[in-house]
Amino acid sequence: MWKYLRFGYIHWIWTSVTILGLLAGGWWMWSGVTFLFAVGVGGEVLTRNWRDESNPDYRLPIVHDLILYSAVLCHVLTVFVAAWVCSAGDPLGFGAWAGSALQAMGLPIDVFAARAGNTWIDYVGAGFSLGGLLGVSGISASHELTHRTANPLDLWFGRWDFALSFGTNFATEHVYGHHKNLGYPGVDTVSPKRGVGFYEFLTAGALEQWRGGFGIETKRLEALGKSALSPANRVLHAYARGLVVVAAVAWVGGVGALAVWLLAIAFSKYILEGLNFFSHYGLIRLPGEKITTRNTFSSVNPLSNHFTFNLGRHGSHHEHDTPYYRFQYKPMPESPYGYLTMTLISWIPPLFWHYMIPMLHDWDEKWATPAELEVLRQHNRESGIRELAGAVGQAA
Repeated sequence: MWKYLRFGYIHWIWTSVTILGLLAGGWWMWSGVTFLFAVGVGGEVLTRNWRDESNPDYRLPIVHDLILYSAVLCHVLTVFVAAWVCSAGDPLGFGAWAGSALQAMGLPIDVFAARAGNTWIDYVGAGFSLGGLLGVSGISASHELTHRTANPLDLWFGRWDFALSFGTNFATEHVYGHHKNLGYPGVDTVSPKRGVGFYEFLTAGALEQWRGGFGIETKRLEALGKSALSPANRVLHAYARGLVVVAAVAWVGGVGALAVWLLAIAFSKYILEGLNFFSHYGLIRLPGEKITTRNTFSSVNPLSNHFTFNLGRHGSHHEHDTPYYRFQYKPMPESPYGYLTMTLISWIPPLFWHYMIPMLHDWDEKWATPAELEVLRQHNRESGIRELAGAVGQAA
């Protein structure tokens, strides 16, 4: 049973820690983001040399589906609690119920007194805690579910999970754009060319992602003889779902809850783009080449993959686009740390280049084709990075 539950326990524990921290108030409201960095990043560093190269046979895929659905419900509940701790009343009688439940569990927390004692810095902690959960657990679950385009129930869960962090065009641009154009810098919005920095990618790149998603949907509707602003536009549907979440958060907790939620979705976006940035950085694919596991940086760190629904086996995800539990291990380009740690590294330019430049050299030497190396020589010269532009041999 562990081969199934290993993809759920982290999300259940993390949600519990975050919610208890929010209800306890004060510095405890930082518990969720502390869990992310202490258990997530810290755990990946401590287990840096641990590897999961297994390819289990799963005969009960419904268990994986139920784990995903439970994670989405965890995210919904955490957003509600984060909004509740900002309210002046007791929406839905949650506070009274939570207080009784905590007492029954032997946790004598007066949730109303705790809420009354919170300061602005505590609410900042609430925003980062919620954002960390939505940016890792939320994005990983909704990413998996929105790839299941043939399953309406999974799509419904995934799209609403994205709405919790105001995901607008990801399900469109990522599934129908990125997975088609991977490795084409200037075409794929999340295949950054060598030399692009993270904060350029975060700002200009985010705009290109939105344009890409809206453009994909516009072309689809035009082929059906419909306007880009048609009610059938799936990007507009995503905005509508996001506005429903905005209204719900405001109803529960007012302006304060909206401020906490806005901080959370900004942090979740920051996390998502850090992951996008390093996992596809500087890698190319020539027109007509098939996407394989070599076209992205992966990780086989088990803790990392428990946090992200196996997303570290990113190469397998791109090669076959199957459910996460079927991502097969095979030799593939790997990052030196797990996905959470590499995301953190992406935010710090000197640290990022320290690790990324050797990763690129390794990819050029071991994974690039001769034809790709011809293109990469030019990219390296144009990058403005001395260690790439001055390299010798394959990528000089």
